[in-house]
Amino acid sequence: MASYVETFVGPGEKVQYLGRISIYVILPALIFGGLSILVGAVLAATVGAVIGIALLALGVIWLVSGLIKRSSTELAVTNRRIIAKFGLIRRSTIELNLSKVESIRVEQSIMGRLFGFGSVIVTGTGSTMDPISYVADPIKFRQAIEAAVDAAQKA
Repeated sequence: MASYVETFVGPGEKVQYLGRISIYVILPALIFGGLSILVGAVLAATVGAVIGIALLALGVIWLVSGLIKRSSTELAVTNRRIIAKFGLIRRSTIELNLSKVESIRVEQSIMGRLFGFGSVIVTGTGSTMDPISYVADPIKFRQAIEAAVDAAQKA
């Protein structure tokens, strides 16, 4: 199955950088899902099968939903635009032509600095602000946007 970016890249348009959202986004799902699976397995094997199996199923659902959230988010910089797609069933996209980019800002909290994630806020003409949250290595993503904007202006 082709990704959103691969499907909607136009003729002559080339992907220059692919970004990802941080694993930190799904950390609660990993922790609580893993704990639920562990506790559910112990309960199912010892005390109560019904409660244990229900907790086990809840943990699997948590883990799978977190993994789907991370894998269904696509971030890309092409030679023409910035693309951010969120969601699997309910889709939300941000697409901004490089010629419309006025500024790029990176915001990182203390946790973001420690774990290597942050928000990249792209301001387009007309004062549109498009924040892309939880970007893994946001500085590298910003540098890819800046390089693509510079290349587009020189072309």
